[in-house]
Amino acid sequence: MRHRNAFTPIVVAAALAGFALPPLSAQGAAPRSEAELRAFYQRSCSGCHGEDGSATAADGRKLKGRDFTSEKDMHGTTDQSLATTIRKGLFFGMAMPAYKHELTEEEALILVRNILRKARKGEPILAPASAMAKSR
Repeated sequence: MRHRNAFTPIVVAAALAGFALPPLSAQGAAPRSEAELRAFYQRSCSGCHGEDGSATAADGRKLKGRDFTSEKDMHGTTDQSLATTIRKGLFFGMAMPAYKHELTEEEALILVRNILRKARKGEPILAPASAMAKSR
């Protein structure tokens, strides 16, 4: 089962109507904190990439998700290419949904540089409880 967030129906309806929605934090606000981006990862990415980023979740294995904890998987990938993939998705959202309506370019880069690049197998990418409540 592909992980969907609460905004997917709104984004789909807006796209069908020809509207482009800005990222949630794009209205002149500062980018979300690392804690909030960790909460975003847990809510939106861990279903396939696993709680620790190792892609050992069932959907991650089935779809051959990128293992952020593996030097081999991460070798040769740039921060920018990973951020672009996060925002655009893969295979028209069938393999991985696009998060361009949820994350700004800057937030995607912060997620890559400060969280995914530092992921370690067996160490969950957790957010403080306060960030989980704030990001909903």
